[in-house]
Amino acid sequence: MPRQPKFADRRAEKTMLTYEAIASRKTGRLAVVIAILLAGEMLPNQLLAQPAAATQRTEQLTILLEDWQSRDAMSGEDAQGLRPACCGEFIEPPGLDSAVEPDQADTEIDTESPVRQPEPGQFYVDGSVNVQQGYRSVQASDGAHLNQDTNILTLQGDVIFREPGFLITGNGAELDQNSGNNLVDQAAYVTYETQIHGTASNLAYNSETGMLTMDNGEFSRCEPYDPFWVVRARRLQLDNANGVGYASALTLRIKDVPVFYYPYTLQFPISDQRVSGILPPSLSNSRDNGLDIAVPYYFNLAPHYDATVTPRIMTERGAMVSGEFRYLADWSMNTANLALLPNDSTYDGATTDQIGDDTAPVKQRWFAGFEHEGLIGDNWRSYIDFSAVSDFDYFRDLGSQDLNVESRTHLNKEGVLAWQNTNWQAETRVQRIEILDPYVASIDINKPFDRLPELSVSGDFGGYQGLTYGVDASHVRFDRSLDRSLLSTEQINNGALVSGERNTLEPWVSLPIREPGYFIEPTARYRYADWQLDQQAIGTPGNPDRGVGVFSLDSGLIFDRPLQFNGNEATQTLEPRLYYLFSEREDQQFLPTFDTAQLNFNFNQLFRYDRFSGQDRVGDANQISAAVTTRILDNGSLERARFSIGQIFHFEDRTVSLNSPLQQWQILQPLDTDRSALVMEGSFRPSVNWQLFGDLQWDQENDNIDQGSIALRYHGDANHIVNLAYRYREKADVFLQAPPGLDPVISQTDLSAVWPVNDNWRVFGRWNYDHSNSRNLETFAGVEYSNCCAIMRLVARDWVDEYEFFAQDTRQNQGVFFQLTLLGLGDLTGGSLSNLLTNGIPGFKEYGIDD
Repeated sequence: MPRQPKFADRRAEKTMLTYEAIASRKTGRLAVVIAILLAGEMLPNQLLAQPAAATQRTEQLTILLEDWQSRDAMSGEDAQGLRPACCGEFIEPPGLDSAVEPDQADTEIDTESPVRQPEPGQFYVDGSVNVQQGYRSVQASDGAHLNQDTNILTLQGDVIFREPGFLITGNGAELDQNSGNNLVDQAAYVTYETQIHGTASNLAYNSETGMLTMDNGEFSRCEPYDPFWVVRARRLQLDNANGVGYASALTLRIKDVPVFYYPYTLQFPISDQRVSGILPPSLSNSRDNGLDIAVPYYFNLAPHYDATVTPRIMTERGAMVSGEFRYLADWSMNTANLALLPNDSTYDGATTDQIGDDTAPVKQRWFAGFEHEGLIGDNWRSYIDFSAVSDFDYFRDLGSQDLNVESRTHLNKEGVLAWQNTNWQAETRVQRIEILDPYVASIDINKPFDRLPELSVSGDFGGYQGLTYGVDASHVRFDRSLDRSLLSTEQINNGALVSGERNTLEPWVSLPIREPGYFIEPTARYRYADWQLDQQAIGTPGNPDRGVGVFSLDSGLIFDRPLQFNGNEATQTLEPRLYYLFSEREDQQFLPTFDTAQLNFNFNQLFRYDRFSGQDRVGDANQISAAVTTRILDNGSLERARFSIGQIFHFEDRTVSLNSPLQQWQILQPLDTDRSALVMEGSFRPSVNWQLFGDLQWDQENDNIDQGSIALRYHGDANHIVNLAYRYREKADVFLQAPPGLDPVISQTDLSAVWPVNDNWRVFGRWNYDHSNSRNLETFAGVEYSNCCAIMRLVARDWVDEYEFFAQDTRQNQGVFFQLTLLGLGDLTGGSLSNLLTNGIPGFKEYGIDD
């Protein structure tokens, strides 16, 4: 039973009273409901229809606009966090961060008018009244009426509900303290953190269930005077307890023009809980696919698993459907993907086998994939990555929903189970790699070997007085299926069909000594391996083995001195380094090359103990690497300049290569020279915004530049970026010879930039050109418009797929892409453009989308 209010005996200008009914938690639930409603992520691709008149909206927002501040009127701190395209924002008045919870505080009614009680249980305040409860306040301009019998509080005139973080206003309100049903007329609201605001002709809420209902409601994140977009609905029902909302007759309006309408009731989330419903669609247009529209639908099946089904229409190819299923277990995350295009309209059986032809290679096209990541206890880890496609061109033709997927060159089919602790790790793996590059795949003997399975263990036994020692070991079964009919007798005799097992054992010992100013690290290892081979090359052993001793001695000095850089104090270092390597020579050309490749030569290669990756070859060596690095560090330890130069001096010619009876591999590094190419690299940063990078490999014996690159970057901020780079390489970094007519020399320029035109517009683009073959590898240009609540992009793109680099006559891919992002709603179209720009323009950031 509510307590009788207490009145003062004396007359005063202001009358104060305490009433527990007003202080109840039921009133406090209004703030909770509204705060969740306006949390930002809650209304992804839906809401609101039946537009209210502009004048009515302005009247409803009048009180809210008192908290709006233009950019010019904002303090420096507030203006610094504002997006450049915003002209202002809602700023919360100071002093609202009281630590007193409403349900722990008395309710004080402050009024300049007397409190009348014309009859028992009826209390009236005729003038303005302010109800304060902890950090929550409720104001009414034209009085209040409390019916103690029904426990209903009626507020008249302009009503203001305020809590830290949000504000609600209205024209009259009725609060039913018994049922928890409350109603605000002509309501308007704003949340300061998300800048979401809106109106409703009637805003009803139930403080017991958390249900909130709005008639003719709307919300936006734009400037309130002339919003770029508004989402409206004839009726909104928000179930706070379950995190679900329902909208009837939903309309999205851009510049007061309706662009999306859903006449039925649509379900959507109002919190971080997952809710079934339509996700933002994707829209693009390209030469090969035509108009491409995909509309995902999300199914919230259970707390630990869900699914997404995406119907897709391509005007040039036909209808397609894809699906994703996710399952979260206690110890793992699992994702399955399926996609099917049952009838590709571009398929032409008469021309599909022609090189460079753009028709679909098969009529029915599909993709299947499964991913698993697991953590079992503290030491065990599991991983599965499996994917398969109907044809080599699947990702090029149908991967346009993510522009980066188009360049996928292979499919990985892999399973891993691993264990590790502080010093040791063990792993078992099965793996198969499917090549998608049509040129590489057309040469059958280049097909990678499967690992069925691979077992490995590595670790160290600790140390003793600075001495450390350990062992690496592995066992692998290699196999692959080749079409025997595509192989010549000579290839078969030379081991094209070879398979087998390989065991490796590599104990090592090291004594590192590291002190300020110098380091010395001697290391010795013994690299043993044996094979059990089937169908090996004629005349080669079936069970070969190999044991090679390797010794290295790494040493270096570090000097530093003070100096002046750009008029400021700085430090210059001088870091000479010597690395001696001896590796025994053993003839290995009769061994197959299951997983071994020659590493590209660079500055880091000066200090490696092998010039090969994998275990099928151990390079012979008797050499010393000499290098020196100098750096300039400012007083904040930022590296302003660096220059490194080094070279390997060989005391003996090398003999071990990748050559085998089956193949004579391209030798990237000559084996009979007295010294390697002279390697140089460096960087220079004259200011925080400018940076210059460069590297060069000079073959002194032949007076020839093997490779080099130079790059200049200006990065003022997220809106001012210019990148200019040139790359040259005389010897391609692949083992394949380029097809006739295609120059394998790499000579490329890469120019990219982002630059603003004004606060709302910026332009961007990239030009990556292959000078050796006179073609664009990738060119795109676009324009972006942004304001306080939206980003729109239009991009034209011309490119060559990565795995079609060796195809001479392939026609350039071309497309025009559009992206519309409404801040607070998400990407509505073409979200893959974000990935294209991030990868294509170094330094590019999605400024403001995650705000």
